[in-house]
Formats: sequence, C-alpha cells, structure tokens
Amino acid sequence: AGHRRRGAGGIGVLGPAITAIKAYVAANYSASPVRWANEPFPGGSYELPTDNGVPSPFVEVEVIGGRNAIEAFSVPGNRVFIHPAIIRFYIVVPQGTGIDAAIATADVFAAFMERKEFGQSAGQTVRTGDFSTYDGVASYEDGNRFVLMASVPAEFYYTN
Repeated sequence: AGHRRRGAGGIGVLGPAITAIKAYVAANYSASPVRWANEPFPGGSYELPTDNGVPSPFVEVEVIGGRNAIEAFSVPGNRVFIHPAIIRFYIVVPQGTGIDAAIATADVFAAFMERKEFGQSAGQTVRTGDFSTYDGVASYEDGNRFVLMASVPAEFYYTN
C-alpha cells in the first residue's frame, strides 16, 4: 500500500474542520443542548443541564485528530493534504430512563453525519465515513446519567 508522508502542521490544521463540523451539527441538530469539549453549554454555563433538578439529556462532542498526510504533491498552494479525525458523540440521558432515547438520538446523528461531505470552502472540505454506536462497552452510567458513545471517522481535505 502507498506510504503517506506527514504533512505540514499538526492538530492546529483541524481548526477550519472543527469550525465546519460545529456549524454542520448546529444546522442539523437542536433537540437537546450540544456541548463541545472544554466549552460551556449553549448559554455559557458549565453546569450539567437539569429540568427542575432532574437531569436533562444533552450531547457532548469532541474531535480527535490524527496526523495529516500529503495526498497530492504540487507547488505550494496546490498540494492536497488529508487530516484524519474521529468525531465522538457522548449521548447523555437521565439514568433509569432506558436506552431507547439515547439510541434514538444516535440514530438522528447517524442520519446526518454518516457518509457526508460538508464545509466546502477555499480548497477545504470535510468527509465522514460510517457512523458507529458502540454496544455495551461504551455505554456507562455516570452518576445519575446514562452515557452512550458513538463516533464517525472524518477526513479534512485541504490545499496548502
């Protein structure tokens, strides 16, 4: 198989991809609050959402980047790089409410995240692969909440 050389830059080149992913998720999902890793919930609070003291559902999202690789050699400005990533979703529902609501939320994310292309801008695009909801291993109780983990691989294509 082809050997890929490591491209210029590191995790920082994912900035435009993360911006595109955030916009894409916001345009396609609003059923419960979405919190991005190390950021507050919508409205500015870091407190977990509740409704009259009862835990409320929410989704936390993180983007985990890998090493970018040059895909097409050319003069600077026309070289194509691919930066792989995993977009991970932690789907949180109140403990004791069953798994159905978490699975239904995962299905919503799968419908708009699986095998999509978005964020096209100035030689950049994000492409996603097959969505996965993990069975058993990644489902866990966290205090008074139940968390279901799901993810989709992504590739950020850009020119440099």
